[in-house]
Amino acid sequence: MTGRSIDIALTQAEAGDDLEIVYENVCTLSTEPELCFNYATTAELKEWKFLEGCFSSFLRDKKDVIIQVITTYQQKEGAASAYNADVDYFKKNNYGRPVKSKSLGEASVLFKKKQSDGITYNLLFLKNNVFAAVSAKYKIEKSDNLDHIFGLAEKIESKIP
Repeated sequence: MTGRSIDIALTQAEAGDDLEIVYENVCTLSTEPELCFNYATTAELKEWKFLEGCFSSFLRDKKDVIIQVITTYQQKEGAASAYNADVDYFKKNNYGRPVKSKSLGEASVLFKKKQSDGITYNLLFLKNNVFAAVSAKYKIEKSDNLDHIFGLAEKIESKIP
C-alpha cells in the first residue's frame, strides 16, 4: 500500500496548463534528519513512521499560489496521527474557519480565510497511509476557486494506492 509521495504529487501537466511549477522538494528523515513541520517535531515524525514528503509550489496565471504537500507513512495510523495534528494546529493557529465541503479519502477538512490580499483555502485529507494537503491563495474570489482546489485534490486522491 505504500506509495512514494513524489509519484502521488501532481506534475505540472496533471495540474493543468495554467499552472507553472516554481518549487519542488522531496525529503525523508534519512536525507534531512532534523525535518519537522509546523505541527510536528522530528520525534513525532519518527514515531508516526514518516517515509517521505513531497512539497510543490505552483503559480496560476502569475498571481495565485497553490501548494501541494504529500506525506507518506508506513501505516495508516501514522498518517492519521499527522492529519489530526495538522487539523488541530490549523484550528488553534488562525488558519481560517472550517467550511462544509466535499469529502475526500477517509477524512478531510477545508479551511477558508479571507485576507486583505485575497482568500486562502487549506484542504487537508487522509487516505490509506497518505496525508495530503492542497493550499491555495487566490487573489480574487471567484466561484470556480472551490472547484479548482477540489479538482486538484481529487486528482491527487485518485493516484493514492
